[in-house]
Amino acid sequence: MKLFRRRSDPSPSTKARFLPSTGWVQPWWLYRWKEQNKTAAADTPRTNNVARSWTLLGNLESSQRIALDRRGLIAAHPGSWSLDWWMRVDDEWIFPSEHGAVRQRLIDGAPVVETVLRAAGGDLVHRAYAARSDKEYLIVEVENQATRPVALAWAIRPYDHLGGGRIENIELNERALYVNGRVGLVCGRSPGQMVVGRSGSDPARLLDSAGDDSKSVTCEQGMASAALIMPLVHGATVRCVIPLGLSQGADLTSKLPAAAQVARGWGQHAVSASRFVLPPGQLNDVFDASRQSLLLAVAGEEIVPAPGGPPHDASDEAAVLQGLAECGYEGAVRDVLISRARRQDRMGGVNASGLDVTSATLIGAGRALELVPDESLSLALSEFAADGARWILANPDPNAREGLLAAHQILKTVGAEKASRELQELIPSGAQHAEEKSSDGETINVLEMAQSTYDQFSIDPQIALTRLDRLASLASSTMNWPTELDPLTKSGIAGAGNDLRVNAWFVRSFIRLLMDDTGDELRFALAWPREWLGIGVEVHGLPSRYGPVSWAVRWHGNRPALLWEVENGHKELKVRAPGLDQEFVGQGPVGEQLLSAIDDQLGLQDPVVPDVDAPSSGSFS
Repeated sequence: MKLFRRRSDPSPSTKARFLPSTGWVQPWWLYRWKEQNKTAAADTPRTNNVARSWTLLGNLESSQRIALDRRGLIAAHPGSWSLDWWMRVDDEWIFPSEHGAVRQRLIDGAPVVETVLRAAGGDLVHRAYAARSDKEYLIVEVENQATRPVALAWAIRPYDHLGGGRIENIELNERALYVNGRVGLVCGRSPGQMVVGRSGSDPARLLDSAGDDSKSVTCEQGMASAALIMPLVHGATVRCVIPLGLSQGADLTSKLPAAAQVARGWGQHAVSASRFVLPPGQLNDVFDASRQSLLLAVAGEEIVPAPGGPPHDASDEAAVLQGLAECGYEGAVRDVLISRARRQDRMGGVNASGLDVTSATLIGAGRALELVPDESLSLALSEFAADGARWILANPDPNAREGLLAAHQILKTVGAEKASRELQELIPSGAQHAEEKSSDGETINVLEMAQSTYDQFSIDPQIALTRLDRLASLASSTMNWPTELDPLTKSGIAGAGNDLRVNAWFVRSFIRLLMDDTGDELRFALAWPREWLGIGVEVHGLPSRYGPVSWAVRWHGNRPALLWEVENGHKELKVRAPGLDQEFVGQGPVGEQLLSAIDDQLGLQDPVVPDVDAPSSGSFS
């Protein structure tokens, strides 16, 4: 059966986009605005500046990134249309965007999101995730875990998570739904009924009407909308697919993976880079999710760290590349570096999406090669580094010094001693770290907070840990942050609703808490969270400039025992663990040491639980 038949490919619309009238079921962000302006005589906003909070979905091999808001609305085609889900329980339709009993969570920290509506004597679970095999698609499903049968409506809406959209025509052909002439949605089974809105009417208000068995709707004003209704019995799951970039006429025949399978794939990808066995809690949960979702910042061969927000700068790209390298995602970093080197112009500059990323690329290359030395890649990038350094000297930017230092190190590594010495003499002196900007009490710039937290680890690790805890507490239920948020509602009010730059700084800060290789000594556990006392910790295969690092802490009463192994580490390597024992100094690439009693150093009032076994996960080898 041919689900997709050819349609004329319309040119991109340049017509005006509007939010529907107030009588419509609106997006969640608009209801949040209404809650905050109950008594104010303010005009309804046309764009979202009160609840810029969403979760990004996507595939590792793709540049497609799809936003899911906190009620499960999917921005399938930003600026045009989105997919919502409505549930009929008994005789009442429930719209998640205006319902209070809705919560969200990730599956195993991966960008696989469950939006859960409490109704019908249990949970109605909406899942959304991206998958790819020979084709690329977004999978959306609803499972009835409640005790009673319900009805589900897939709703095509002329708005999204940012503002108004535009839908001029919708047409149902068997299980395929065309939106503005393109395949927008493919249902797992044929809908029982299609309800459409005409002349500005909202199909949400017509769901229980007899209808006229419509299969299409057209609206010159761009306000077309439709709902596909089907039954959902207890224990059943209904699925649909949003094709991403499929050519016209293609047929969706790939076997669709389950949500748990996709989540396992993300987890395996993260574990293959480096592995952590950490005490359960908020810090671990946010770190686990952040290092997985950070991969979404790489869109094809580009770095796109803040989709839906204002343009980012080169410093953001440098932070993302370094974060990816420090997590152990060397393949993702390598692909970006090679792509950038190929695009270097004759003057030595590199431009990406109108942004000069020469310094940022060199910073990422320097850190990646420092963590995982690669002679062939260093040689391949040596000319890029030399030409890039000349460009930076002639066109300095805020990252110039770091970029020049990275270029110097690459040239030195490949034996270009004369060039590296000449460049070293031209590198400007360093600047002091900026202090954390104080909050005005009304908004929190989460991006600035995350960056200052990382910088603080080089000054006072204990204060940095306190800030890291605070940053983790501001994360959403899907473990991400907007650029700026309201501290009371924790909703984004400016910038990107899922700012992956914050993820990058959080991941870098957390890894630095566990292992700092920036000095002449290798330091583990710069500070030790109080809730980790008496609980075993293991770190395996974490890249460092001294070699891949593995270390563990096991407890003997209130005394921690430190074990470490640095692959290919030199014999004179000094090792410290200042967060556990300020006086301890170890030496050599492999060792173990019983440290001083922890309560003597920290002045703890409560005794540490004795002899708590560390998680069993094998040796470091």
